[in-house]
Amino acid sequence: MEETVHDNFFKNFTVVTATISAADYLPETSGIYALYHAFDFLENRLSDHIDTRMKNTVFKTKFSEKDNRSKFIVDTCGESVGLSQQMNQFIKAVSQPKERRILKNLLISCSILQRPDYIGTASNLRDRFIQHLERDDGFFSKYANLRLNDEFLFICFPCPKNISRELESLLIQLCQPKFNTQRS
Repeated sequence: MEETVHDNFFKNFTVVTATISAADYLPETSGIYALYHAFDFLENRLSDHIDTRMKNTVFKTKFSEKDNRSKFIVDTCGESVGLSQQMNQFIKAVSQPKERRILKNLLISCSILQRPDYIGTASNLRDRFIQHLERDDGFFSKYANLRLNDEFLFICFPCPKNISRELESLLIQLCQPKFNTQRS
């Protein structure tokens, strides 16, 4: 594979927390967007909160071969996975408030490394963001009972209107966001 350097890779993205005050920072252009649950934990209880999140979302799986064929079946055992002892010690060792704040900010930034919760397209990204926050059929009215709004990141990428719908459809197929009802 040829090595490629992607200069200014993130310069076209805008990332905000899902609060109404963030709307002023969003472009009034067409584009695509995604909502992510931010890895946002209290600084003084980082280890406990991360461990709880993992236990609620990550499960061990086992693979078994059926009838000596190469078809594998995934069996979700339901046994939750928590932090390893070594990772737990590392997080607890981050004891200085400044270091904990840095780790917390890094976790929030790394939230985009997980599967998005929702992917959409808009002719006006700022207006669509506000609709998700305020309308009865918006993302947050449907899923407000899951988490607080400001625990979500809204990431948008301005692009021409004539390709945004196709790009949205392709990204939904590739990423399989958990709250999109359409799959193509």
